[in-house]
Amino acid sequence: MNKIRTYSILLIALLYGFSAAAIETDTIINKKPVKKNDLKQKMFVPPIVIKTSPTAVLYGAIFPPFTAEYRLMMEISSGKRQSEQLGISYLGVNLLLNAIEKAAGVTTDDIYKVEGWRIQYAHKFYWIGRRHYAPFGFYVAPMFSYSNARVAIGLKRYYQGAYFDFRHFNINGIIGVQAGKINRVTFDIYGGLGYKSNKVYYHFTSYKILPYDTKDFGPLYNSHLNGVFGINIGYAF
Repeated sequence: MNKIRTYSILLIALLYGFSAAAIETDTIINKKPVKKNDLKQKMFVPPIVIKTSPTAVLYGAIFPPFTAEYRLMMEISSGKRQSEQLGISYLGVNLLLNAIEKAAGVTTDDIYKVEGWRIQYAHKFYWIGRRHYAPFGFYVAPMFSYSNARVAIGLKRYYQGAYFDFRHFNINGIIGVQAGKINRVTFDIYGGLGYKSNKVYYHFTSYKILPYDTKDFGPLYNSHLNGVFGINIGYAF
């Protein structure tokens, strides 16, 4: 009886030891509590980036450098590695040209008048590292653009309905990088190549519209090969 009692006590002790060890090593039972304010457990909320282009103000999309582009863009993530970017622009006279005309004493019958608009869209694919989520880091994207502007030499001609009607369409493949999060200021630089179609029409005072021969604008303007380069500065909300 003493041996049976001794064996029983040893068996109970071993079973208790095994059960205690199992509790200590079980990742479900012994899971460490996670603090609610742990950054790793917070859901990543991608920012909305509002930006503009300082270079476009000096070198517009149509008939540069006589035109200026005042651009407003918005970019928002559509996934961890993708984002959508939309831009709208007002096209007007280059401010430097306007200042030069005034300094030279050019009359209103001979100054340039420009008025138009532009719309852009890009779907960006980001290369993601451990610390970056869209819309930050290196990216590639297809970018579409359409511009329309009325250009006249002289205010009188413009208001009488005599002006050039520029219509530009292009689609490009771009590569770039967007950095940010320093006081929420963002910096976006890109470049690429693509296809363009430039068409010009002339509006007469008699409301007659005819296609304009653009050979005087040179081979670069008439070529279908397009090159793009841009710098955008923004703010991430």
